[in-house]
Amino acid sequence: MSNKRKHALYDVQQKLDVIERIRNGETRIKLDEGGLRRKRARTAKDPELDKATFNAFCEARNNGIPISGPVIQAQAEKLYKEIHGPDADPEFTVSSGWLKRWKQPHGISQVKINGEIKSANTVAAEVFIPKFQQFIEEQQLTEEMIFNADETGLYYKILPDRTLATKKDKTSKEGYKQIKDRVTMLFCCNWTGHHKLTPLCIGKFGSPRCFHNINMSSLPLDYDHSKNAWMTAAIFEKWFHQTFIPDVRRHLRSKVMEPQACLLLDNCPAHPPAETLKSRDGKIFIYYLPKNTTSKIQPLDQGIISVFKANYRREMIKSMVEEDKSVPMFLKTVRIKEALYLSESAWGAIKPETIQNCWTKALGGPITENPTTVEEDEDEDFLGFSPEEHPPFRSEENHNEDEEEEEDPVPVPPTRTADDAVNGLEVALEYYERVGDKVKTLQLKSLIRDAKMRASRNKKQADITSYFTKK
Repeated sequence: MSNKRKHALYDVQQKLDVIERIRNGETRIKLDEGGLRRKRARTAKDPELDKATFNAFCEARNNGIPISGPVIQAQAEKLYKEIHGPDADPEFTVSSGWLKRWKQPHGISQVKINGEIKSANTVAAEVFIPKFQQFIEEQQLTEEMIFNADETGLYYKILPDRTLATKKDKTSKEGYKQIKDRVTMLFCCNWTGHHKLTPLCIGKFGSPRCFHNINMSSLPLDYDHSKNAWMTAAIFEKWFHQTFIPDVRRHLRSKVMEPQACLLLDNCPAHPPAETLKSRDGKIFIYYLPKNTTSKIQPLDQGIISVFKANYRREMIKSMVEEDKSVPMFLKTVRIKEALYLSESAWGAIKPETIQNCWTKALGGPITENPTTVEEDEDEDFLGFSPEEHPPFRSEENHNEDEEEEEDPVPVPPTRTADDAVNGLEVALEYYERVGDKVKTLQLKSLIRDAKMRASRNKKQADITSYFTKK
């Protein structure tokens, strides 16, 4: 005898009846062979209070006001007294149980709010765009000449807060204590995305221990410091005159263009007045965005910075896997110096197309019909050494003659492994960091990463749980 469950068929009217009941708050409806039957529908003991509280909630959310459980409870108690007046129960309180029963039929749940879009001045943003477009035409600027700079905090040791897990995994929500060591990053790029300036990192200390015996000019990013690792007016003014102006002039001259540029800035208190931020000839200057509009019309806030942070976390996880260390041990090795290298890789991985899309989202389409295109420099991707750095090659004939002249047998050199290569390259890296050669430092970092990957392939494949155990 078959024990298969029978499935009933329902006509359109019965299905519409179910939808209508759900809309009215009857969330517990049972469908059986006899048709529709309410299993049990909890109704509010005070429907008038329930409705008034929900209306107040909807009005607050329409205005973008964040609402929490205690706020709802306080609002409900206030409405209860207003509705019932002298007949109100003086001992009436809104418990957490009442709040739970109130949220369920209305489909209300807690969500995390992000960003500052609700604080944005939409009208000012809409007025600014055509005004800025007109300013660009008057100044005869192109996309190559228009830049945007913005700061963001980077918790350079924080791991991803989400993971894949099976339904049977009882430890799926367990994690490690997040280490909130923070630095401030300043990013700057132009409209085309072909000129991304070297980011500026601001830490708390002028000479961290991890910078010992390292020439600061060899670091992949620029570094400065302040008491709280925040941007200050002095640091920004120094960056503008010593980094931004020379880099922009160098870039535009390489394009055979007039060294003229405009830097878009928000109204951060750490940004000095416009009068102090311009070149001596006045051709490189800043243009301030209206207040409370950065979330809408600042290009770096439209996705560029968020892409950088996603890239950074990916680079950090890749490094952890390559190091073959447990999470606690790996995080101890992530200092500001390592964070600078990870940031350099994350910033370099952002494509010009991504930057252009963010500018378009913020300020509209391109301002010229034929935006400037730049061919990629093949030398930037070359990770080897120049011909001058190779030892001189000997011909095959001379090589044989040398072997014939040798009377004593030459000892066979040991076969070097990938681990040997890692050790030797790390020694070389320490030397070039000390002498201050940024190009060779970056080349060696790339070679070290490649050698570590080769070393990990040669080892026995580790179980994934080994990364989360102490070594």
